[in-house]
Amino acid sequence: MVRESEQERIRELLKINPKGLSIEEVSQKLKLNRATAAKYLNSLVMSGQADMRNLGPAKLFYLTHRLTLPNLLSLATDMILILDNDLFIQEVNDPFLSCFHLKKPELKGKKIEHSVLARYITRDHLDAIAKALEGQEQAFDVHFDGLKEDRFFKMKCIPLVFEEGGRAVGILLEDITEIKKYQQDLEEQVRQRTAELIRTNDALRESEYRFRQVTENAEEWIWEMDEEGVYRYSSQAVERILGYSPGELVQQKHFYDLFEPGMREDLKKSALTIIEHKELFQHFINSNVHKNGSIVILEKSGSPILNEKGDLTGYRGTDMNITERKRAEDAIKKANKQIILLNSVTRHDIINQLNTLTGYLGIMKKLQNNEKIADLIGTEQQIAETIRRQITFTRDYQNIGVQPPQWIAVNVTILKVLTTMDLGSVSVGVDSSSLEIYTDLLIEKVFFNLIDNSLRHGEHVTQIRIGFRKEENGLSIIYEDDGIGVPDQEKERIFERGFGKNTGYGLFLVREILSITGLAIKETGVYKKGICFEIFVPQGLYRFSS
Repeated sequence: MVRESEQERIRELLKINPKGLSIEEVSQKLKLNRATAAKYLNSLVMSGQADMRNLGPAKLFYLTHRLTLPNLLSLATDMILILDNDLFIQEVNDPFLSCFHLKKPELKGKKIEHSVLARYITRDHLDAIAKALEGQEQAFDVHFDGLKEDRFFKMKCIPLVFEEGGRAVGILLEDITEIKKYQQDLEEQVRQRTAELIRTNDALRESEYRFRQVTENAEEWIWEMDEEGVYRYSSQAVERILGYSPGELVQQKHFYDLFEPGMREDLKKSALTIIEHKELFQHFINSNVHKNGSIVILEKSGSPILNEKGDLTGYRGTDMNITERKRAEDAIKKANKQIILLNSVTRHDIINQLNTLTGYLGIMKKLQNNEKIADLIGTEQQIAETIRRQITFTRDYQNIGVQPPQWIAVNVTILKVLTTMDLGSVSVGVDSSSLEIYTDLLIEKVFFNLIDNSLRHGEHVTQIRIGFRKEENGLSIIYEDDGIGVPDQEKERIFERGFGKNTGYGLFLVREILSITGLAIKETGVYKKGICFEIFVPQGLYRFSS
């Protein structure tokens, strides 16, 4: 508690000093030991609550400006899709839905290769997503011809991490249709110019004029350099992107003079290796210094210029300013980390307070003799317990789909669940022999909630039976009891979140867990004769062990 108290004091101090404070200043203002102040400040930086920058020999600490992931997704102009480790779609923003003419329910919660996006996803795309899940950021161009019009995108797969540590991937699609069309137009113009060069000088001048009209009006910086790396042409866009006029670059600077000093040697080495081997290069990301000193992130693409003998005479290409996109990507990663931390801390603190409240209610109940007050305290204890179950549900719900599905032995799972429950006089019969199903690891919660539902709401349940029945296209696991059953008008509503006599989350959670691997559940029992839940397992998702 002392640590949290001191960190809160430091956060409050940094809040009123937005320009930042040094370790020494924090130590003096809060009367803390310097080493202690340094430890707490570094802890805030590691948890994403504070940032640090160097000011000469001193380090200045200041509070991080936080943005939530939904806000970032809504602000982004690029199309964004968030997948979990099993390639289930967890989030999608409006630009993505608008481009593909879809609504969020058509995507969210679906596995990408089983969703309406499957027609656009190739094996190469899935391989790139797999590499991103392993921590390797991927970027490449894609072409979707199934839309209302041909579209080109730059697809980026970014590794992400969910709160509980599960891996995820963010897919960013940047519409580069106009750039691609421009590049195609440019290539055609270059071919035309070459042909016209042979015919007449007049045709050459006309072609050059058209070329310059295109390049000078392009958003991207178009450039050409000689074999030594000195610029010999620059479009006007460079002034908007880096602050230099074309005249300040042409015959004046090498391409690596613009690189950020801290990265200059590494970037220069990589670029010169490309030039030495006369290679085509695309998506070469580099940090450049604007004329005013700020950092600009550019994505460079270029191709070698060869003479008739095959000798390198230069390079030409384009640079795209991706500074804002990179900032958005970094902000998404940081926001994801902050949201995970906030959820964990909030849930932990609420449960701690509930434990304290429940303890005091128990003491009060023992200390007084008034029967009405005792009833009120009992009601309060029930409310506290309901809140605890709701908080626990949020933990269980966010864990759905975190771990990859596995083959689970049904009878072993049910027997394991039964050892944790007080069945009273209710008998349970399990006839699933060697049946195994491919499902989420939270399948234990499914059977626990079904049995708990019978015990709580069945009124006069004496028997529970669990078996299976083969179907034409799969298999159904049959769960039955001899209780009161469910009225016909409520057979679908019992799976809705919040519907029910207890927390209203049990059967909702059951359906959500099963849906992860494509399993479905419905209630088919006869009211007043007992419950009957049928869990349908499609072909290929069940087997019988030897």
